[in-house]
Amino acid sequence: MTTSMSAILSEEYGPFMDIDELAALLKIKRQSMYQNLYQGRVEIPHAKLGKKYLFPTGEVAKFLDERISA
Repeated sequence: MTTSMSAILSEEYGPFMDIDELAALLKIKRQSMYQNLYQGRVEIPHAKLGKKYLFPTGEVAKFLDERISA
């Protein structure tokens, strides 16, 4: 039985990921993640609450699935 990317990530991170978790998952530096956000190059839907960025875990999974299957 295969487990979906969404289920795996949701179990690990819950409904939302913060910028540190996403950067670690993508294996890039935190600062690079911020630079990509500021330059509008992040294709994953996200919300900014105060100074914190949150990424819906399901959207992160969808993003990865699209890139892996491409």
